[in-house]
Amino acid sequence: MEGSLYFMPQPVKHSTDVMLDAVRALVLAGGPAAASARAVCLATGVSSGSVYHRFPRRDDLVAAAWLRAQDRFLRVYLEALGPADAEAGVRAAVVVLTWCRSHPDDAALLLRHALRDLLRGETSPAIAEEARTRRRALTLALAAVAHATGHHLADVVLALVDLPYAVARRAIRDNGGPTEDDVDAVRRAVTLLLSASR
Repeated sequence: MEGSLYFMPQPVKHSTDVMLDAVRALVLAGGPAAASARAVCLATGVSSGSVYHRFPRRDDLVAAAWLRAQDRFLRVYLEALGPADAEAGVRAAVVVLTWCRSHPDDAALLLRHALRDLLRGETSPAIAEEARTRRRALTLALAAVAHATGHHLADVVLALVDLPYAVARRAIRDNGGPTEDDVDAVRRAVTLLLSASR
């Protein structure tokens, strides 16, 4: 039994989340150019070999941090959109604000920077496909609401994406995050937009 301890796997010293947390902090503090693999190593103490083993390209590292934030958001947002109807649309619009309030760092990353703005070149095919899969899932969910409510998809995108995103950006900039007044205003506005006839 004593000898078996020798064969136990060594714990991972630095998790992927530690690296991606560092990327997020670097981007928020210094912009996309600040998030280099070397800067991540300096911020976390992770060896360059560990970083490049998990993320062979700098753009994969930065994209992974952004996609992690998007995944956290979309899990809540897409859940709110089902089953597709006007009520679900209102829920989803409100979720944009409440999620941003609960996850300020991830929200700031998503709202300040589009994924393409963080990249210098191309990501690996797997990362690119992950981004495309997320876009398809979001488009399909919004299209389902458009079909269920009888509105044009462009109008639904305006109500459920553009409007709450704009309010969240302004609220983060001015107040550090959305207030209950912001949530109530978005709820009223989206209710009106989705109840109006085409």
